[in-house]
Amino acid sequence: MKQDSRNNKGVSPLLSPHDITRLLLVPVSQCISDDYPWVSNDEALIDKHLNDVCTQVIHQTDTQSRIEWEHYGSGYASFVDAWFYKNTPDFNAKHPIRYGEEHTGLTVLLSRLSPYFVLMESEKRWDVHGGEAGESPALEKVDRFDTPVVEALSQQVQAVLEKCGLIRVYKEQLVSPLPTSIHVQTLFTESDFTQFDALFYWED
Repeated sequence: MKQDSRNNKGVSPLLSPHDITRLLLVPVSQCISDDYPWVSNDEALIDKHLNDVCTQVIHQTDTQSRIEWEHYGSGYASFVDAWFYKNTPDFNAKHPIRYGEEHTGLTVLLSRLSPYFVLMESEKRWDVHGGEAGESPALEKVDRFDTPVVEALSQQVQAVLEKCGLIRVYKEQLVSPLPTSIHVQTLFTESDFTQFDALFYWED
């Protein structure tokens, strides 16, 4: 399985203790960037910016998308879950279960609280009646690609995002455990929280 090949020796954790505190503030988390639009702490403004960025990705990479803007229907997601694919045979799901449309593609988690994003491969399935199934984001999936066309797409998408001022972060920067005194309200992880959980969480 192909993964990011960079050596993780000597890699510093991405987030400072102050960053983690701001990201997990209750009842309202705080952005950790002085860059616009995150410095505004205005979610509507940030989502509009990310929507513009995703539109550029779609146009410049000639992809289709399924993007989750509504916090998975309830609660609060600290990120936008953007998924890009092409409606071509090489993006077909590896293990189809005849669930209508079935594709493999590129998941991009776009932080609402910072300019950071991560990349991973995932599959989605949906039908004409609106039903949808997909994979939940997870630390172990970050930077992992099984399908050459998805890995190639990740490089194209990364280039567009970086031109828009966003910053890719890698698994090795997010694996550091959080202090045991910190509990992240997220449906993705039950215990042993890491910096990934502090940056990309969904509480419901």
